[in-house]
Amino acid sequence: MEPLFPGMDPYLESTTYWASFHHHLAEEVMTLLNTCLSPKYFADVEVRASLDEVGIMVAIEVYPDAAVLACEPQSPTAVVTPVISAPLQRLALPTERTRSRTVQIRLTSDSTLVTAIEILSPDSKRGRGLEQYRHKRERLLLSPCHLVELDLLRRGQRPGWEVEDPPLDAAYVCLVNRARPDHLRVSEIWPVALTEPLPTLPIPLLSPDPDVLLDLTTALRHIYARARYERRMNYRADPPPPALSADDAAWLDAHLRERGLWT
Repeated sequence: MEPLFPGMDPYLESTTYWASFHHHLAEEVMTLLNTCLSPKYFADVEVRASLDEVGIMVAIEVYPDAAVLACEPQSPTAVVTPVISAPLQRLALPTERTRSRTVQIRLTSDSTLVTAIEILSPDSKRGRGLEQYRHKRERLLLSPCHLVELDLLRRGQRPGWEVEDPPLDAAYVCLVNRARPDHLRVSEIWPVALTEPLPTLPIPLLSPDPDVLLDLTTALRHIYARARYERRMNYRADPPPPALSADDAAWLDAHLRERGLWT
C-alpha cells in the first residue's frame, strides 16, 4: 500500500511507531545511498544508545559492558543476618532506552568520515539530549565533514540556530551543510509543510565528485511497503502532539475523509 500522505505521515511521530520508523528510515537511507555511491565510498549506520531519565530528561550514553561478580563463600560458622523483604517494590527512577542513528558516508580506502546524515530523534530535540546533540553538531560543523540533518518531528526544539532564529513556519525541516575550504558553513534548508512531499536532497561528497541524490519520498514509500504501517495506524484518532494549526487540521480531516477515514 502506498503511504496515505504526500510526504511525512504525522501519525509516525507517535511514541508507538517512532522508534520503528527511525530504525527503518536509517536503514533505507543507507540502502538507497549504497546503490548510487561509487566504489570509492560506502554508507553505514551508526547507532548510539542512551538512557532517558523520565521527568528530568537526562540522557546518559550507554556502552556495552559485562561484569562477573564473585562472592566469597560463607563459612559454616558465619552468622547469617535474615533478609527483611518489603511488601512492595517500585522503580524510583524510571528510565527509557533510546537510540539515535546517523547514516555515515565514508571513504572505502581508510574509512574517513565524509558526510554525516543525522536523523533527529525526540531525545535530540529536548533537555540534556538537545544540549548533547548541539555539541555534536558544532563539532561536525567545525570539521571537514558535510552535515545533512533530517528533522521529521514536529515536537521539540530544533537544534540549529539557522532554523530557529527566526523560527521556520514548517512542520518538518531538512538541511544540507557543506564543508568548504573557506570554512564558511552555510545551510541549504528545505522547509516542508504537512501537505507537501518530502524533498530529494543533494548529498555532498569529496570534491570534485558530484553530489548523489537522496529521494526521501521514495524512502518513505519503501518503508511503508515493508513495515505495513497502514495495518496498525489508527487514522480515526487525533495525530500525536503538538496540535496542528487550524489550516493543517482542516486539511488533514479532508484528506483522510477522501480516503474513507475520519479523524
